[in-house]
Amino acid sequence: MFEAENPLSPGQGQGQENSVKISGLLHFIGTKKEQKYFPFSIRHENPWPDGTTRRDFLTVRAFPSEIQEKLKSLQEGTPICVEGVLRSSRGSGELYLAALKLEETETTLLENNVKLSGWVHLVKAQAEGETGTGKYVRFAVRQDNQEMDGAPRRDFLVIRVYDQALQGVLAGKKDGDPVTVDGTLRSSRGSGVNYVRCTGIA
Repeated sequence: MFEAENPLSPGQGQGQENSVKISGLLHFIGTKKEQKYFPFSIRHENPWPDGTTRRDFLTVRAFPSEIQEKLKSLQEGTPICVEGVLRSSRGSGELYLAALKLEETETTLLENNVKLSGWVHLVKAQAEGETGTGKYVRFAVRQDNQEMDGAPRRDFLVIRVYDQALQGVLAGKKDGDPVTVDGTLRSSRGSGVNYVRCTGIA
């Protein structure tokens, strides 16, 4: 069962920004028949402070046919760079990157940049957590958009804030306040679910 959604509708809501650019290695995900998109992930590897390598698998969906055709010609592990917009699945609520552009690139180029703006949505369930890199506060950026048919679309883009100073900035905001977030897209080591790790908030 595929989702009858097209997340690439033109015209972000007023005052909203949503841009993502990530490079890494192509990792294929098994596809199901009747899907309107081609699912894959970007394997993004970064050195960790303890000397190990952190490996994130960042979920991507390719809706445009030209990107789907290009993916079919590439091999597993091909270095790629993807630009697009971040969305939340209407079924599970999990984050994914909707690809707008895909290019082959060099393995030495490692980019992971997320820029979002919208409205603060304070989550009630599991608002705080802790991982090997410390404690975090979790919230979401709400964005209001339109589907291609004009139907309203609302995305809740999950953010984790680890830095204490940034947590203080978030604490000064109320539900529904405008917010801008800079960060990187990550995958949870436990569940594999994607989230934005906040590096700046205003």
